[in-house]
Amino acid sequence: MTALERRVDELARRHSGRDFAEAIRAYSATLDEEAQEELKQVLLGRARLLEDAVEERLRARGWMRRTFNLLEEAGREDRSPPSNRRQR
Repeated sequence: MTALERRVDELARRHSGRDFAEAIRAYSATLDEEAQEELKQVLLGRARLLEDAVEERLRARGWMRRTFNLLEEAGREDRSPPSNRRQR
């Protein structure tokens, strides 16, 4: 982990939301162009990780919802009179 990545982690621990963005802006102003580019890459990489985590969670949530719906449907079928049950 680079010093720049450690600094981003430190700022993330201290700040959130707009305060974090403002802290990053202030930190970026202290860097030369090369380090600013590295900072952009670090932030973009972390944004991709966050996006991937959110997408995975949404997929899992959709899977869970479908599974529970199927279980609920199966439970209703099992409680129905024998003449209304599906043949398995």
